[in-house]
Amino acid sequence: MSLVFSLSLFSFNAYSANYLYANLFSASLLSESVFTPVSDNEKQQIIVQDKPVEVLVKPWEGKKQRGAVVLIGPTDTHASGRGFIRYLRQEVPSKGWATISLKPTEGLYRPNFSTSADQVAKAGEKQIELDPHQVTPKYSSSQLLELRNFQQNVMNECLAQLDGIGAQYPGKRIIIAADDSVGMVVNLLHQDKLAKPDLLVVINPYREFEQLVDEQNRDLSIAMQLKELDIPILDLQSANANRVSVSEAEMRKQQNRIKSSHHYRQYVLQLDLNHQGGWEEALKHIEGFARKIVGR
Repeated sequence: MSLVFSLSLFSFNAYSANYLYANLFSASLLSESVFTPVSDNEKQQIIVQDKPVEVLVKPWEGKKQRGAVVLIGPTDTHASGRGFIRYLRQEVPSKGWATISLKPTEGLYRPNFSTSADQVAKAGEKQIELDPHQVTPKYSSSQLLELRNFQQNVMNECLAQLDGIGAQYPGKRIIIAADDSVGMVVNLLHQDKLAKPDLLVVINPYREFEQLVDEQNRDLSIAMQLKELDIPILDLQSANANRVSVSEAEMRKQQNRIKSSHHYRQYVLQLDLNHQGGWEEALKHIEGFARKIVGR
């Protein structure tokens, strides 16, 4: 066996070992933080508009008791979240923050063609009028405004009811919102309808179909609303996020450039399941910013 071949084989084996270790570590992280079942003692409910809304509460762990983090995932998820949001729900308590995870307001921007249980048996009846090749119909401006107002009112009522739960965990308050839920939270904060947290973390923020709303009825863009909020903001942008969020990331950064690094920071990360190192990096950014607001 030649020396060159031996060195190549050694390099290959070293690379393989490192690759295997990295993947095993990733798999371990995934199983512990993403697939950990929710225990019954974490489950709570609030009643909003005469309907139960699921809330999950995970107490802080260890000696550090810094406050509580409210987690709001994308509108098509449950309180337990998925991916990065679910990871945060599991990991943040070890940093001294209780997590209060809210089932997001139903996503009403997209027409819902799900079949109700009493309609399943009627297989012969046409439930959807669209042919497979047809484009989903768009909402009108008035419909979008009506749906948006409904969503925001529900979100506001939900968050207001979390005060009682959060009282068990005195200290600073952080809101972490993701995807289309960010648009609602930021709008509520901008309209002074929501108590301002000590830190707002936005993950891949966007409002879908904003261009369909008549210009005179549109809210300010998320970038402008963030600019006008006088609270510390951490802006986490994933490269594989919704195209609207990706396209507006630079605008958010430019509009908030006038603020100090203590009041606005933006980081572009990889936050999908294939890049869980990005999850750890994002958690470090959140923890670092949170330490500044508690003074230690």
